[in-house]
Formats: sequence, structure tokens, C-alpha cells
Amino acid sequence: MLTHAYRNATKYSKSNSLQYAFAQSLLSKIKITDDSRVLDIGCGDGKITNQIAQQTKECVIGTDLSKIMTDHASETYKSQQNLKFVQMDASHNIFRNQFDLITSFNCLHWVKDQQAALRGISNAAAPNARVALLLSHRKSLYHEVLGDITSFPKWAPFFEGHTSPRSFFKVDEYKKILADTDLQVEDIIEEEMSYLFDSKTEIAQFFHAAGSQINQVPKDYQESFLEDFSNEFVSRSQLTEDGKVPMAFWCLQVLAFKPALNPRL
Repeated sequence: MLTHAYRNATKYSKSNSLQYAFAQSLLSKIKITDDSRVLDIGCGDGKITNQIAQQTKECVIGTDLSKIMTDHASETYKSQQNLKFVQMDASHNIFRNQFDLITSFNCLHWVKDQQAALRGISNAAAPNARVALLLSHRKSLYHEVLGDITSFPKWAPFFEGHTSPRSFFKVDEYKKILADTDLQVEDIIEEEMSYLFDSKTEIAQFFHAAGSQINQVPKDYQESFLEDFSNEFVSRSQLTEDGKVPMAFWCLQVLAFKPALNPRL
């Protein structure tokens, strides 16, 4: 199965301001109490998971497909006593009926088997647990530029037979996937979320840290590939008056819960 695991935790930590900003939008809608047991799926470098852990006295667990990421997070936030990081594939959730809140920020669009991931979330949730998910579900300028760049004659040979590990969904399609779990959807919002980068250099750093396609390009050519992407993206963007570069992603914000009485049991 196609997957995408971040390979450089330090690089990602320095260039994940967009992901952090998007997560804050959903976090503001979540109530975390002293007795909230929390599972954060796709924790990345652990920054957001640590923020959650500071709001509860109970155990908070962050999981990520990348052991590089979970090792980095464990070391960075080892002083937070109620926080633990575990390597785990989101489509093979190992937890059962343990958490009062399950979150996932900027992760699930990298998971091909959405049914397995969402059923895993449902299985890990305790009765009456809340679920909050944020994922990029449809293409934006970022993906259009990336598709064009990878078809350029000088880059196309590196992408022959390559299939992107990420998924895209229509809202109605995702509602149907959710309906096949034991989760009850309270709200599902489609929103174009935007972040302002200060420069073309920051665009390249973000793409290098967060994109999967860079791994298809030999290291000797990666700088040129990043330059082509950032140049093309900036040329097709509407810059602000002070020269900042907006980057927008279409996102789904899902708020759901697991009913106390499960008719399937």
C-alpha cells in the first residue's frame, strides 16, 4: 500500500508553520478537560500533541507512521510526563475503547485506506468520545503546479509510473465513508484555508519538508526541482501588497462522536 512518511524531523519542524496554523483553527473548536484521554493520529514532530497534553492531566498519545518523527517527538517533549509517542500506521490502529478525544491534523489525506483509518478511530474511542479531524481533501493551486512541474520534460522521467500516496475526496464521498463507521457526524465543514509565506524561499522549504514528490528526484537535482516548483507557484499566485505569498488548501474539518450505545456490538 502506498504511504508517505516524513524522513527528516528537524527539517519538518522548521517548516511546518502552515500545518500548525491550520490545526489551531480546529483545536479552537475542541473542548479538552483535565480528565480527557487523547489520541492524536499523525502527530508529526509532536508540537500540537504536546500542546494538547498541557491541557489535560490524563494520558495523551501521539502516533505517526514515521519512527523518525516519533523518536524526535519523544526526545523533544520528554519532560511532559503525561505524553507518549508511538509509531503506528493509521490504517492499523492498535487501540481499543481507550480515549475520550481523538484528533488528527493534516494527516488522513496521506492514508489510502480511509475506511480502515476511520474504523480504527471508532474502535479506539471510548463511548461518548469526541473526534476532530482535519484533512486536505481536494486539489488547490499547490497540486496543480506540482502536477505541471512533474510533467516538465526534465522532470517527467523521474515520475514515470509514480502514483501519489495522497488521496482526494468529494465531501459527499467522505460523508459516505464516515457513515460506514460507528461515528456520528456533528459537523463537516469544507473550507479553503490559507497561510501567508514571507518569501519564495519559505515556499521551497515548506515543499521540501512536507511534499512527497521530492523523494522521487535524485539529491543532486532536488535544489533545481524545488526552485522550479517555487518559481512556478509564486508566478501563479496573487501576492499581497507587502510581497507575501498566499498558499491555500481546501480542507475538511470533521467533528464527530462515538455514541454510548453501539448497535453493532
